[in-house]
Amino acid sequence: MKKTSIVIMVAVLISATKLMAQSIQEGVNHLYAERNQSAKAVFDKLIAANPNNLDAIYWLGQTYIALDDVKSARDLYDKTLTTNGNAPLILVGRGQVDLIDNKTNEARQRFETALTVSRGKKGDDPNVLNAIGRANIDNKAKSGDLAYAIEKLKAAADRDPKNADIFLNLGDAYRKSHDGGNSVTNYDKAIALNPNFARAEYRKARIYETQKNWEVYLEDLNKAITMDPKFAPAYYELYYYNLYNQKFDVADDFAKKYIANTDADVQTDYLRAQTLWAKKDYDGAIGILKNIISKAGDKTKPQTYKILAYSYVGKGDTASAKEYIDQYFAKATEEDIVAQDYILKGQIYGAITHDDNIVLESIQKALSLDTVYNSKWDLLQNNFNAAKEKGNRPLQAALGLLMYQTRKIPYHYDLFSSGLAYYQSGNYQKADSVFKMYNANYSDSIYGWFWWGRTNIALDTTLSVEPYLSNMIQGFKKSLDIASTAKDRYKTQGVQSSQFLAGIYNNTKKNRDSAIYFVQKGLEFDAANPSLTRFLEILQKAPKSNSRPANGGGSKPASGGGKPTSFIKQDADDRKAWVAKK
Repeated sequence: MKKTSIVIMVAVLISATKLMAQSIQEGVNHLYAERNQSAKAVFDKLIAANPNNLDAIYWLGQTYIALDDVKSARDLYDKTLTTNGNAPLILVGRGQVDLIDNKTNEARQRFETALTVSRGKKGDDPNVLNAIGRANIDNKAKSGDLAYAIEKLKAAADRDPKNADIFLNLGDAYRKSHDGGNSVTNYDKAIALNPNFARAEYRKARIYETQKNWEVYLEDLNKAITMDPKFAPAYYELYYYNLYNQKFDVADDFAKKYIANTDADVQTDYLRAQTLWAKKDYDGAIGILKNIISKAGDKTKPQTYKILAYSYVGKGDTASAKEYIDQYFAKATEEDIVAQDYILKGQIYGAITHDDNIVLESIQKALSLDTVYNSKWDLLQNNFNAAKEKGNRPLQAALGLLMYQTRKIPYHYDLFSSGLAYYQSGNYQKADSVFKMYNANYSDSIYGWFWWGRTNIALDTTLSVEPYLSNMIQGFKKSLDIASTAKDRYKTQGVQSSQFLAGIYNNTKKNRDSAIYFVQKGLEFDAANPSLTRFLEILQKAPKSNSRPANGGGSKPASGGGKPTSFIKQDADDRKAWVAKK
């Protein structure tokens, strides 16, 4: 009888232990499915039953952090440490709060202390190592150390290779360090250990989202739902996918499934507002979103501010849009922000400040977030086309240069069109640098040399300042040499280069023989050209100088200079009309 009683008691204790473990896991499952209030309820209940349940206390603190209530997490961990000063998980949780507070030294000290007090004969406790890794990859912990996290998580995996949660966190660590390959590998390991681990499958989908691999992205999201039909984040992603593909009815269906499987919250109305925004009912969207903010207050999710910004941009109210895009970036985590968010911010600030540099910086930041070449190119091409359509030459020029730098195989026209757009917008210094780059890479092309010469005339209309004068001469001489190889094709460049050189040598160099030489070179392209013919007559009637013509020539030395010609002045006058025409 006594033996039977002992067996029954042991069975009861084992059953209670299993129930406790299941309850902790239940709360963790809620947390991973982003049902944070449900997770909190589970952990609150466990702690009420056993105030010294350190696992439940640790996870309650994690839930507070997920709820953006860092103060409550800090207070909970501090209170627990007053009576359990060496509780390893609580030390790690408190270190995570230190990271959020940007107290990196204090955090590292707590992590190392936690490892020391939990270290056994076989080495470090894998649960503590895992918690340290989780703390350092938390999106709110801006000062988290990814290398340190990966080191500890790999050590945890070595110590406990059957713990799926460790591989989930290791996948997240690699994902945050932009190593998609290792990230997917570790998510797959987590799923192999726990075939119903929807969180890991969902995380895989988010990797393929960044790569714009929509087929695998959708496949993984649907797998996550099969693993756990109540996994709300997958429904959320499917809602977005269908919304942006303008499948509004399908999107609405996924919105309903998301709402049914997440905690009751006024903020789920955000999905209704977003659908209205997509349908261009901006006032309807703004009304719902402002109602969310009035009820949720400081707990309002970042996406609410983003859609408010989009809605005000849709209405043409960029001043109001700026207020909300600023709040979005202040509240959003690194994971929240996508490439298009920077484009939106740049458009808003650019419209207010009329500063193209702000728009360009936003595009460059968006490009840095996008890992897919085709997507990068679409982003650039769309913004280039928009700048061209609006006649924004400076931005068009900057984007043309960025397109040249982004292409897998550089395309010379991108570079040339960038220089030409800078010239047309009056930014001659920038045009000069771009055409220099063009000439260095495409020295056999006439267009870079010719427009480099014209750019330097724009930089120095007196034709007397170095290095501009030498640049003009070099540019037009190279143009003339190339034009001479195909006189019909390059007739315009040949004639104009000859005119410019003749004017420079006559007016600045006072070298009439060289001026005659270049006029005669121009007539080789167009023998009946009235301007060149008239100029040659004037030059030949003038007293000859003692100089010999540049590039050779057959005239005898002569003295004195002739009348200045009007070619350079005419070019300066005509340039404005040419730019306007273009």
